[in-house]
Amino acid sequence: MKVQNPAHHRFQYLLEFKQTERKWHFPFLAALCIGSCLFIGYFLDKPNYGALSSLGALTILYFTSAPITQRMIHLAVCAFGIILSFAVSSFFGFNIYFAALSVGIVAFLAHFITSYFKIPPPGNFFFIMMASMASTYKFDLEMIPTRVGLVAMGAILSCSLAFIYSVFIAKSKVVMVPRRSFNKRRYTKFVESAIIGFFMALTLVVGHLLEFKNTYWISIATVAIIQGRNFEHVRQRNMHRILGTFVGIGFTWLILFFNPEKIFIILIITVLQFLIEFFVIRNYGLAVIFITPLTILLVEAASEVHHDVETLMYARLLDTIIGSLLGLTAGFFLHHQKIINSIEKNVRYSYFQFKKLKK
Repeated sequence: MKVQNPAHHRFQYLLEFKQTERKWHFPFLAALCIGSCLFIGYFLDKPNYGALSSLGALTILYFTSAPITQRMIHLAVCAFGIILSFAVSSFFGFNIYFAALSVGIVAFLAHFITSYFKIPPPGNFFFIMMASMASTYKFDLEMIPTRVGLVAMGAILSCSLAFIYSVFIAKSKVVMVPRRSFNKRRYTKFVESAIIGFFMALTLVVGHLLEFKNTYWISIATVAIIQGRNFEHVRQRNMHRILGTFVGIGFTWLILFFNPEKIFIILIITVLQFLIEFFVIRNYGLAVIFITPLTILLVEAASEVHHDVETLMYARLLDTIIGSLLGLTAGFFLHHQKIINSIEKNVRYSYFQFKKLKK
């Protein structure tokens, strides 16, 4: 007779604190990359420029423990991918449906390429995030080169600091335990990429139809959820995301209750980035608590006008819930083997029919 696990075992993952070999100085490096961009923007009286360049600075999160030559090549390629994702979606922001299509295509390619080359976490996440954010900016053809240039400058800063860090601190190669990988059939990666592309395009359309202002928050919540290794992991990340956002909203209210100056907001963002990188591997839900105020404070730091904080927090909470539910649905399709097999069979049949027509 099968004995069911008690409730405290089933929800143990909410409080689980995983062990990791990541040193404290890497979160510090990540915080330095993002914080430097924001501080430079503040002192140049261009806070929105600082916020844009800080997006490119997220390249540092693709830092690996490989030898320095491989590490820097990997970072440079990821920086190029982040800039390209942002640039492509920026050009299609003139129409919400074209923007959704561009995000879907970028998401498809991002997942297909990162899974094919087995790019370690965060994998496709930041490429899709950059495309989602770029597609929701107010379309201005003349501003696109400036925006892309600022993102590129942030990426270059990250690569430069990563090189200095590699030379003086992370000199030796850290041997990583190989991750378990499953050899997927020829068309499985294509099918998975198509599902992710479809749902990422859907997030923008849903946000537009519901008349949300920051629809990329829905997209980010969705792509964060589907990073799970299996459906159970997706479900756990969904719970982490929603509960973490609830607690994070309260933490945000506490920070903004004191009405801090912009310089202090930027300092708080830098500290939050450190905490996120410190906790994200150990407990995802705990990291989300700090991700929530960071995203809201970034809006405040990048703007020259004061926003209604209650409206921002409400929008963030609602967007996260909708994005998490979409991510859970996408995760169901991604990890439902019968559905994958059925779609894969149709794709294979269509491919062979197309080859016959070419002959």
